[in-house]
Amino acid sequence: MINLNFQITKIQQKNNIVVFFLKSKNISSNNYLTFSEAVNKKLVDVTEVGEKGFRDRLNIINQSKQQLLILSGEQIIGNKIRQNRIIKHSILIPENTSIKIPVDCGERKRWSAYLNNDLSILDTMYFSRDTLYLQNQFKIWTDISDKLEDNGVKSITQSAAEIIKKNKQNNDESAEFFAPGNSENAILVSVNNKFKSLDIFANNKLLKKYLAKIIRGVSSGCFKNINHKNYLRERDAYNFIDEVRQANQYELNVIKGTLGEKILIKGEFLIGDILSYNNQIIHGSVFLKDIVAAGPKKVYNAA
Repeated sequence: MINLNFQITKIQQKNNIVVFFLKSKNISSNNYLTFSEAVNKKLVDVTEVGEKGFRDRLNIINQSKQQLLILSGEQIIGNKIRQNRIIKHSILIPENTSIKIPVDCGERKRWSAYLNNDLSILDTMYFSRDTLYLQNQFKIWTDISDKLEDNGVKSITQSAAEIIKKNKQNNDESAEFFAPGNSENAILVSVNNKFKSLDIFANNKLLKKYLAKIIRGVSSGCFKNINHKNYLRERDAYNFIDEVRQANQYELNVIKGTLGEKILIKGEFLIGDILSYNNQIIHGSVFLKDIVAAGPKKVYNAA
């Protein structure tokens, strides 16, 4: 069973986004290489599988001497691959290892041949990370299409990256506002008085590296409300964490060639998973299921 005992250290609000910063005693000192760092330093190679490629898979070669951490919801864009992709599962790849990873499509109407070696990792997580658990590519395409329409964005290739580009200023303002201290390793995020996601990291260093990405993703997925009044309090956050703790836990198989153990978190109103290695949580994310966005007040929202 995964230990999920947290203490709330502070609460910060920017418009209709509220972040509860959390810390636990279960901290790892390991220094994992992030996907963005690896791509920027040319320590990882990302290619299509085979000459023609597959929509739901990519080749990843960790060429570094560090363990490479890739998070569910990270977005790969560029012409080196045939279409932009969204990482489906958080994974930990050993040093100097080549694997095939499952991905979702983040750009429905492009499947072009290689034009150049342009490739990067967006500084924004996918705005609907919870949908990645549905194993439904059509739902993801529908989410992207709806968000393009809501934001008045025209995209020939139906790309999620265009939504990020349209909201860049607002996303950056939100991301730059939130700041953890030096002890937190998790965040619970709410939007419009509804808890949206819980993200847990191995340590404070990893939280700081990914915090802005997570906030940009949340910000790009909701409309800005500068007059929002927050009614959620510490007791509501602890109630949510209790629900996560009490949810059913199921052991999952990790991707062949990767490290760690994976636990599915599944409750009546919650879905998520936790990746651990050597009895330490590396990354976990838990979401409120879409179908119950107006669930029990004491746990999920405040009126």
